[in-house]
Amino acid sequence: MDFIDFIKRRNLTRYVVMVLLGIALILILQKLFVLAVLMGASLALSFLVGTYQMSKSFGIELVVFTAILAGFAFGPTMGAIVGFILIVTHLVIGHFAAGAYILWVVPMYTALGFIAGTVSGFDFVTLGIFMTIGVNAISIFITAVTYVQNLGNYLPYSITNIIFNVILFTQLGPWISALLV
Repeated sequence: MDFIDFIKRRNLTRYVVMVLLGIALILILQKLFVLAVLMGASLALSFLVGTYQMSKSFGIELVVFTAILAGFAFGPTMGAIVGFILIVTHLVIGHFAAGAYILWVVPMYTALGFIAGTVSGFDFVTLGIFMTIGVNAISIFITAVTYVQNLGNYLPYSITNIIFNVILFTQLGPWISALLV
């Protein structure tokens, strides 16, 4: 009671309440902050790839990881929105191919985030690895059917994308999912 009396005598009640509300707000926004940082990192990586003409044969991007995380932690709608925003900006900022390619890539990455928010029974790491392999397998199949001449260029991208995302999910996934779930 001495502490409470001290606060009342010094007229510190409103400051204590403000600090407690601030702490509560930080805890609530922590999840959104982590997602915002990952989205920013994804956009920065896309910018680096596009600006410095880094090889597009390497599947190093954060769109898959971030879209799956958004769906898993915040639900299917947020996953779909994040997947859509990130893949569109990744394609534009990174100067990736346009044309018919975007007709399946944009919906697929939007669906990736959505599905991550609806699937249950998997931990974040396992779900992320399965979905990474799945999205790349579907992309390889569609590329083979529609643009067989590009398959030789796409396979190295897809293989390195799977490796990169498996590393992300196994190394960062447990830590990030513990923060958000």
